[in-house]
Amino acid sequence: MDRLEIRVSLTKVLLILIVVIVPLSVVGLALTENSDRSLDNAIGNDFKTIAQLYSSQASQYVRDRVADVIVLASNPVVVSAASGHAEAPASAHSAQALAGGGGAGMLNSNASQLLRFRRTQDPRFLALTLTDQNGNVVAASQQPAKTSYAQDAGWQGVFNNGQGKARVGDILDDEFTKQYYMNVGVPVNDQASGSTLGVLTAAVNVTPMLNDFKSSVGNGARAELVNENGLIVSAPNADVFAQNKSQAFDVLHDSLGAITTQTGAQKANLAHGPYLIGYAGTGLKQLSDNLGWIVVVSQEEHQATAPIRQLVHFALIMVILALFMLTLLCVYYFLHRTQRFEDIEGAYPPEQTRAAAASR
Repeated sequence: MDRLEIRVSLTKVLLILIVVIVPLSVVGLALTENSDRSLDNAIGNDFKTIAQLYSSQASQYVRDRVADVIVLASNPVVVSAASGHAEAPASAHSAQALAGGGGAGMLNSNASQLLRFRRTQDPRFLALTLTDQNGNVVAASQQPAKTSYAQDAGWQGVFNNGQGKARVGDILDDEFTKQYYMNVGVPVNDQASGSTLGVLTAAVNVTPMLNDFKSSVGNGARAELVNENGLIVSAPNADVFAQNKSQAFDVLHDSLGAITTQTGAQKANLAHGPYLIGYAGTGLKQLSDNLGWIVVVSQEEHQATAPIRQLVHFALIMVILALFMLTLLCVYYFLHRTQRFEDIEGAYPPEQTRAAAASR
């Protein structure tokens, strides 16, 4: 009388568990699958946002330097020097040197002093060189490497047969300063007629921009600056002159085609497994044909989702464990039921069983 006993049929318990656990398990599996996809999409969107941020920084850096050179090219002193109407140097010695071409006189001219002051004011300009419409150097911030650039393909691309067009060259290495730079060339135009009088070329230091891609992002994601051929311009443990290919870019290019102006994110299978990839074009190809740069941010899916994926895996394990325990219970129930029937048949021989049934 002191004990409270509740007796419930094992059959009823089993039915209740089947009705409750099976639907909940199915719902749990569906929710886990949806959570897994949502997690990949969320992290992919985060990578896309990061790629857009890096893309904007790289694009802004290059565009700002080009704008600075354009402003400098419109300075009246620069325009006058390019047109051949620059003021003569102060000293007779300078005048004689200027007549000799590319000597101290040229470096002491008003235009050269302006270029030298501009380089001192902004260290991102490693060198500034002004040429006339014939490609001859008429002013420079330092001693120029040569006196004429008429045969230089980069100069010809900027002068463009008198139809001047701004152009940014490829990345080069300055052995003296140990810096990476690009030659930014802009036409020097006559303010009245609009004709191209010469070309102002600036060697712009791009090492700070490239260094932004040298370190990992967040908890180990990799940010890469890649050109439209899939070669890495800058990335962790990668150099522009190493000519390394970006696996993430190759996968994106195979599925999306040209992505120099696209922005997005997707999950892709690389050589080391599934990766989450965000990408964004810099839009610099509109400025110069050789700057079809794309920023790619990628990380292995397992690493990217590790902090949250443990909860998803725990929920999945709980669902599987519940189904496993229910299966064991069902197996035990049916085995126990069969055993009971065998005991009854063993206690009553078949003849007695039929007689007992007939007497009833």
